[in-house]
Amino acid sequence: MNDQQMAFDQALAALQGLGLPDLLPKLHEGGIAISRTVLGGSHSVAIYPPIDSYQPVTAARVLDAVELGGDTSLYIHIPFCETRCTFCHYSVEQFSGRHKADDSRTALVTRYLGALGRELAWWAAQAPGSRISSIYIGGGTPLVLEAGELLGLLETVRGLFAVREDVEICVEASPLTLTAADGRDKLRALREGGVTRLSFGVQSFDDEVLRYGARGYRRDTAIHAATIAADIFDNWNLDLIQGLYHGSPQESWANLQVLAELEPAHITWYHGRFADRPQGEWYHSKTRHTQFEGEFETLLGRMLIWQGVERLGYMRNDGNRFAHRSMHVDRFKGIRTSLSVNMLGVGASSYSHVAARPGAANMFGYAFRNDPDVRGYVERVEAGELPIASGRRIDGEELLAMSYATGLRQGRIEDEALVGARLRHPEIAARYQVMADELADLGLIERRVQGDGREGLRLSELGRLFEDETLAHFFSPAVRFALAAGKPRIGRGPRPARRPIEQHGSGAVPSPSGGFDPAKRSDKPALEALSLP
Repeated sequence: MNDQQMAFDQALAALQGLGLPDLLPKLHEGGIAISRTVLGGSHSVAIYPPIDSYQPVTAARVLDAVELGGDTSLYIHIPFCETRCTFCHYSVEQFSGRHKADDSRTALVTRYLGALGRELAWWAAQAPGSRISSIYIGGGTPLVLEAGELLGLLETVRGLFAVREDVEICVEASPLTLTAADGRDKLRALREGGVTRLSFGVQSFDDEVLRYGARGYRRDTAIHAATIAADIFDNWNLDLIQGLYHGSPQESWANLQVLAELEPAHITWYHGRFADRPQGEWYHSKTRHTQFEGEFETLLGRMLIWQGVERLGYMRNDGNRFAHRSMHVDRFKGIRTSLSVNMLGVGASSYSHVAARPGAANMFGYAFRNDPDVRGYVERVEAGELPIASGRRIDGEELLAMSYATGLRQGRIEDEALVGARLRHPEIAARYQVMADELADLGLIERRVQGDGREGLRLSELGRLFEDETLAHFFSPAVRFALAAGKPRIGRGPRPARRPIEQHGSGAVPSPSGGFDPAKRSDKPALEALSLP
């Protein structure tokens, strides 16, 4: 038996040990199934409330409600990319660099950087007591800018804010920017300028998946980019996406073989979830739907990933994130999902969460977002406006929802604020308790006892397989209503027919002893009645 077949058999055995696929009908009845659409505007439940639930709001209303101060994490959004990927749902503008772009594109970038500086200066004036504890420059592809422009942003931040000496600074890149003629020089300049971490997405090392993703490069470029990153940074993260168009468990296995050679300090391996870019439409089309993973294939691929990265020496932080045991702790992990540290986002579409002013009744903070349109953002800032466009206040009910929707990822323990919210909103707290009990009955969450004796909840191993779907189950009624009233479902026609799945032998789920042939893309367990529409 070869290594690949053995890995597939072990993954199948692990799934069967968790009761899969037999449990799938019961999970579906409970509202839990692998989702292929974005969850409130994101590919994972990374923030709460989800951004698609935000309502139009004035900057004045937000500023009256919040108080910046103390340690603050800063996010700076650079919405420019060399390509427009077919799976990406973020707000981006195509830009191939100052040496290749036309004058109008270059002018927009110049105006945008000027707007960032003005917004940063405005927030610094409003929050003189803030101290920046981390800086994340994301996008988009920030490294498509010149090194001097990125370093200039950092100098602007240092000139406006107090910055901790041990500040963690991360910049996002791409295989194309890393392998460009000036890629190495840019990285060296950033490292010398104080950047401590690099992150970039390859999404896959499969040429077919990359081609349909419109990534603009092949696997050899992605591998070359990783070697460049490793030469200059010890602390670097590699993003991949499971379940893109033409993806499969076999593709995930092949990606693991490449990762064994590259050994990044961190791996982030998301599920493919789609909005209104082409892959979302493809998933809901009758002709292309069959080229996406089915639900059981996704679960098999996820177990392959978990077991594979563990064999490579990685620790699983949650269902999507992995850190090498000998390398670095991810200090950015958890910042977006916690109200314990203010997070200030600047730039188009950037997200912030800031604590409420002391003494505010039934309010714990505000989550808000800037204008997502790049030109609209620039014009508002140039007109002297603070570009906040939408938001949602965090009251007691949303705090309780957040404690489950993001707290369960690392383990939910009630603190003083949650106890107070539960006592002020007993009916709401009781509703969430019923939901938690129902998911516990399904085997998705379990109770745990802390070292100090406090009892809490966490996702079970089965729950990790449906991690984001389980977390999204706890969205508040108000958030669910806002999401339902928002964008219509992608694929405006009728849903495609359920995908026919080939029967295997007698139709029973194959046993670990050679039942699933990883060499055959179309060989799937007989789960026709269970596959997602």
